[in-house]
Amino acid sequence: MTWEQTFNTRPYAKGRPRFNRKTGSAYTPKNTREYEKLIASMYEGPLHAKGNLSVKIVFAIEGISIAITQLDSNREESKLTGDIDNYAKAIVDALNGVAYSDDKQIVWLELEKR
Repeated sequence: MTWEQTFNTRPYAKGRPRFNRKTGSAYTPKNTREYEKLIASMYEGPLHAKGNLSVKIVFAIEGISIAITQLDSNREESKLTGDIDNYAKAIVDALNGVAYSDDKQIVWLELEKR
């Protein structure tokens, strides 16, 4: 099963966590929270999919398209427990200024977790 949807809103990059000076606790910036709420409210697909998923997201000025596909149930679960985007961000950020001048240059990133 594959679900596809287009979000007619300009893409927005998630803001870095902010820290409360008094408590030292981290929080997500307000504009990021509002954007995430907007995307969640616009989503019209199935809720709480189970099992392994493939997610393809295409970002463009005019909007965002997403395709979520339920993968074969025979596929082995990953031994890695972290979020795939966080694994990628660690590598992409580490190579910033080393393998490339700025990670903004990356226009295609293919990820898989095994």
